[in-house]
Amino acid sequence: MITTPWRVARRRTAPSLTVAAALIAGLTACTGPTAPTTPSVLCGRTVDPDLLRSLLPDGEIKAKQESVGDPQTSNCVVTVDGSRRLYINEIRDQKYFEVQKKISVGPNPKQSGTSGNAVISDGWYVSMSPCHKRGSKSNYVLDVILSVSHAQAHKKRSQLEKFATAYRPEGLRAMGCR
Repeated sequence: MITTPWRVARRRTAPSLTVAAALIAGLTACTGPTAPTTPSVLCGRTVDPDLLRSLLPDGEIKAKQESVGDPQTSNCVVTVDGSRRLYINEIRDQKYFEVQKKISVGPNPKQSGTSGNAVISDGWYVSMSPCHKRGSKSNYVLDVILSVSHAQAHKKRSQLEKFATAYRPEGLRAMGCR
């Protein structure tokens, strides 16, 4: 057999490639499984992943738009490992009403400090905002429900309010109000 410089070089690099592959595999194995990523878009709306993650338990987050066949309504269901955990319902072209007087929104309802016409309770947030692009009598309703135990809903009240407040401008835009 004739030894060429190419064959010699190949023989020399083979052991070093094996060692490099073993090192990479070893480093990957040490890091363990990667945590599921938190989406930055839910049903076509941009969201803050940190605010979303603060509401939900650990696990794989998925969102699905549930159509009701009405362009004035958007229903987004967020699951964690297949269990429904968050519902985001949006309705536009609504007549004005005072949310706190008209809707019973669960335990411990109070007017939200984020909007003059919004209510926060344990596990539930509802707000009404003007939908200017649809006319002076059109309003947008954001209804966000957290599906957790009563104790967890009470603990996550502040996070729910922050998430919904950050979500509202994006919802208004997506529903054609801005």
